[in-house]
Amino acid sequence: MRILFFLQSLNQGGPERNVSDLAHGLERRGHHVAVAALHTLGVGWRQVLDPRSLPVSIFFRDTPRNAISAASQLVGAARRLRQLLQAQRIETVYCTAGPVPPVVGWLATAHLPAVRLVWSVVTTLGRPSWHQNLRSWLLWRFRVLVSPTVSLLISCSEAVQVTARAQGYRCQRQCVVYPGVDVESFRPGQAGRGLMRNEWGITAEKKLIGLVGRLDPIKGHPVFLEAARILAAKRADLVFVCVGDGPEPYRRQLRRLGAELGLGERLIWAGSRAYGDMPDVYNALDLLCLASHSEGLGNVIGEAMACGVPCVATRVGGVPEVIGGLGITVPPGDPAALARGVLAALRANPRPDELREHIVVNFGIEAMVEATERELDALTVSGEAV
Repeated sequence: MRILFFLQSLNQGGPERNVSDLAHGLERRGHHVAVAALHTLGVGWRQVLDPRSLPVSIFFRDTPRNAISAASQLVGAARRLRQLLQAQRIETVYCTAGPVPPVVGWLATAHLPAVRLVWSVVTTLGRPSWHQNLRSWLLWRFRVLVSPTVSLLISCSEAVQVTARAQGYRCQRQCVVYPGVDVESFRPGQAGRGLMRNEWGITAEKKLIGLVGRLDPIKGHPVFLEAARILAAKRADLVFVCVGDGPEPYRRQLRRLGAELGLGERLIWAGSRAYGDMPDVYNALDLLCLASHSEGLGNVIGEAMACGVPCVATRVGGVPEVIGGLGITVPPGDPAALARGVLAALRANPRPDELREHIVVNFGIEAMVEATERELDALTVSGEAV
């Protein structure tokens, strides 16, 4: 099978890691795989999607500046994607990680009956409002209207699939494939724990509570910081770290909030880390928090649990599915509930091997690759096409 993954942008986040793991897994099974994206966000994506090992095409150097340039990019991207599909004799185009790729993919594959169109949904963001963001609303309405002609919709969790149906998606087939965790890389490691804690100046008697995620309002950093303030007043042995980076205005705003809340030296801003450092980052933690307002599955939860680290997370998207009964979930946007969850999790002290086994059995990369291959093979057998 000849497959092309099409993304809106390339960064070093979870969607890119999932595409990389899935693409390489399918390659190992004998498929021809390539990746294309509208544009990039920085250079960090090369740590995750190495163009030396996987063909990667970038359509545009910059993100659109306004509505006119966005429309121009959309039309130009559809033309370039169509040319790429024909030149590489692609049989399946897998559109993911953004609201634009499904639209571009549909336009590019129109009247190409030999190419099957697959959409992947990785977030539970609600239905956009036309008077708040007309562009997002138009893109959503287009996707919903043409969805009955799309061969397959893959959701990253049961919760995301329910949301997609509620939003009006009516693709010919729908299924759930959980993103896979690289359980060979993400595993317990005392050496890495010591190295990272030494780098951050964390002594053995301290309990380190972390949030891992880009600096973006959707990730709920203010909620985490407010919860840290509550926790710092209750326990002197707790220290907090935020791992991830983002645009300077928001970064400055969050750091100012941390200072105003009196967290001082008990809060570490670690910035972004190379993908290869992340197992050590998780192992340095005594507990991981996820404070997001919206998530598809929450990759960081699976990665932390694979390292034997307990988690407290907001009850959004597929997060309860990946945590199972082995962690604590709380309502989003509630710092007090998040703080209570952290204290309860620290008292519970779950077994690291049990946390890891749950991820290995249910959320490994091979399970993701096998499930995806099975769904794509089913399209080939049935002869479904746009």
